[in-house]
Amino acid sequence: MTTPVKRRKAFFVAYGGGHISMVLPVILALERSHPEIECVLLALTTGHLKAKAIRSTLGYRDFLHLVDAGAAKSWGEELASDNISPDVPPDETVAYLGINYLDLIATHGEAGAAEIYRDKGRYGFRPLNFMRRVLEDLAPDVVIATNSPRSEQAALEVARAMAIPCVGMIDLFGLDGDSYVTRATRPDWTCVISSVVKRRLVARGFEADRVVASGNPAFDGLFSPESRRLAGEFVERQGWQELSPILWAGHKESADGLTSMHTGHEFALDAEAVLRAFVRDRKNSALVVRYHPSEWHTFPRLEPQARVHFSVPSLESIHPLILAAKVVVVQNSTVGLEAAVAGVPAVSLEYAPSIRGSFSLAEMGVSTPCYSAAELPGILDDLLFTQARVSTDYASDAKAAERVAVVIATAMRTMVS
Repeated sequence: MTTPVKRRKAFFVAYGGGHISMVLPVILALERSHPEIECVLLALTTGHLKAKAIRSTLGYRDFLHLVDAGAAKSWGEELASDNISPDVPPDETVAYLGINYLDLIATHGEAGAAEIYRDKGRYGFRPLNFMRRVLEDLAPDVVIATNSPRSEQAALEVARAMAIPCVGMIDLFGLDGDSYVTRATRPDWTCVISSVVKRRLVARGFEADRVVASGNPAFDGLFSPESRRLAGEFVERQGWQELSPILWAGHKESADGLTSMHTGHEFALDAEAVLRAFVRDRKNSALVVRYHPSEWHTFPRLEPQARVHFSVPSLESIHPLILAAKVVVVQNSTVGLEAAVAGVPAVSLEYAPSIRGSFSLAEMGVSTPCYSAAELPGILDDLLFTQARVSTDYASDAKAAERVAVVIATAMRTMVS
């Protein structure tokens, strides 16, 4: 009599924005190539509804049975008033905040938890105790997460501690400002966007044979017929067939320790005003205003203007908007890199405070730098109405998800052997 083979399980953890967009294509690729592997996804915050629209998805609320549910809900409801997003189900917000805060209390005590949350808010979360319970409950054969901190970092660290093979995915350049690069505990395997990034990680002490230049799976969709079709439909719907659209993909700025100016929404709104004036003066141009998926609802809507479209992330995918654009303008958003991958010129606002504390797309060879608001109209004129060259250093072949799926399958085979 044949003994049934135990079905292996891959556990994915991902936040929203570009991170859930990296993970979803990998799950599809893994399920196609290895249907015997069960893929379980814990999609967090703004990634939850995006994932749930595509597949079966778990949230923090599905693990309330692993903690004191009453206490978690009580803390979550208390903290939720300052952490509401229309793109996150209210009960998921409550569970996420409450469980994470209980974990802070378990690790640091009530006074310590209060101090950490007062100083860092939800960015102080690192739910190692909770993630251990989740992994014990699910018993996965491999754990996969991107380079986000908090829950993703906790999942990878606990997997290492429990000797469960784990795979990390870095979305961008692997610079020292990325906590993934400087963490003491590293996953067994790491997938990066290019050989340039691989060399950077190896120089930081990562094992060369455990770093794979896979490409970013979130970018694979840029080359799909569906994205091309949706881009064409968007342009036609707006009546912009004869125009040169600009995509402004902005985000909030945090204080950088050097200046208190242009923090919060101010910088992005100032840039939007410059772009609106540009479009108002040039009848052959148009503008898409697109703010970060976790922040768009906090930005005020400016007065309606001809040839200006405000994009709601939950209603419009970013890839068709990139493909519809003639130029993409960013601070230091992943969208700038996606534009370069798609062959669309990108402009990075190098005077943004966030660039001093993170990275410059221009220094990475991705974008055309803009060092002041006064320079932006001239740069746009050059790029919109001349033949702009786009860097090919990060060009993709739309097979990144397949390569990451191979790494995950390899991690499982290594465990079995």
